[in-house]
Formats: sequence, structure tokens, C-alpha cells
Amino acid sequence: MIHKARGIVLNHTRYGETSAIVHIYTTVFGMQSYMVNGAYGKKKKGNIVLMQPLNVLDLEVYHHENKDIHRIKEFRLEALLSYIPYSQTRRAQAFLLTEILGRVLRGEGANPPLFHFIEESIGMLDSDQVGLENFHIWFLFQLTRFLGFQPHDNYSEEMAWFDLGEGCFVSREPAHPHYLSSELSLRIHQMGQLDRKDLSAIAVHVNERRQLLEALVLFYELHQPGIGKIRSISVLRDLFI
Repeated sequence: MIHKARGIVLNHTRYGETSAIVHIYTTVFGMQSYMVNGAYGKKKKGNIVLMQPLNVLDLEVYHHENKDIHRIKEFRLEALLSYIPYSQTRRAQAFLLTEILGRVLRGEGANPPLFHFIEESIGMLDSDQVGLENFHIWFLFQLTRFLGFQPHDNYSEEMAWFDLGEGCFVSREPAHPHYLSSELSLRIHQMGQLDRKDLSAIAVHVNERRQLLEALVLFYELHQPGIGKIRSISVLRDLFI
């Protein structure tokens, strides 16, 4: 049966000599996999749009409930990405975004608010907004709201250490190693109060940016079993975090 949907391209895996399986988060069916023939062959030009991560598409798809891999009848690119494909740092951030989403959205059904958040976030990264060096940190923090493990903001002068395992602020340094210093804990609290236009305020120094990213990735690992090792962190380290 043919269905209309909007979708966000996350990543793809090669299948055989000329085909690929493209993983797309859709408005109607959530995370889905689509077979694309000719992705690497002579006909690949028309399929380049399907292979570009973070492209937002209008789709007509064949969908069968009893299948894991589906097919695309028609697709149309909503808008060309203006900055992401041409900036090394933004491509690295996009790599992190798609890697995380590809893992946490496995088996995820339709979730219009989550789709809207991801789409708006892509627009931010593909803009000339100030402070985008902190975009990936902001995104990971905000994404937890949709995944069900948002940090509980009970911060105070007495509750000044963020316990990554418990997801809340505590009154003394825990006995286990999964907690943040009082300085980084304050940053976590402040992030919850910031508007998206205030990205520059998240972290000013490279070392602080690195520590916040590593803390958030550990937070995901503790609350999303099976997420595995996030490879794109090393790319960001080498570039600018």
C-alpha cells in the first residue's frame, strides 16, 4: 500500500554492488529502512538526495507491516542544505547527530513532536546562528526530553553535584564515579534555562565543551542500554571541541 510521509535521512548502508539501505525517520511510521537500487551504479545521480544525511524529504512509500525493509515510490527534497555539506565542523556535528539518532530511534514509532524537534534542529545547524560550536551539546541535552530521561532540575546551592546515573542533582559527591563536578553541574542546570538563541552561553572554552559532551554521551550510555560506543566523538575532538 502507498503512503505519503515526510522523512529525515539519517544514514545508509551499502547492499550488494550498487544498492543501499537508507534509514529514514518518518512522520507516519517512525524509523524505517528503505531499499534503494542503483545507489552506486550509473543511475546514482537521481538517488544522491537519498544518501545525504539530514535531508528532509516528501515521500511516497510502499509500506507493509510484515516487512523490515520497504521501498520508496517517489521522493522530493524539501530544501537544499546551505551550510552543513560545506563546513567540516558542521558535517562532524551532523555525523554525531545522525549516529546518536540512528541508535536511539531503533524501533521508534511515529512521534510528531520529536520529528518537529529534529527538523527544527537541522534548520538551526544549517543557519548562520551565533554559537553553533555548542550546537551538538544543546541538541543532546534537549533530545533527552523526547526520549524520557531528561535531567531532573532540582539544582540548588545544597544540591550541587549532578549524578549521571540518577539523572538529578545531589547534596554530596556520590561514591560512584558517574557524577559531574560542581562547576559542570552548574552548566547542566543552566542549559535547562537557556533559549535556543543563547547557544554561545553553553560553553566558552574548548575544555569545558569537551567535558560537557563527554558527560552527555555517558549520560546516554547509562540511560540507553545497548547504545554502544559513539565513534563520532573522536572526530569532534580532532576538529574543535
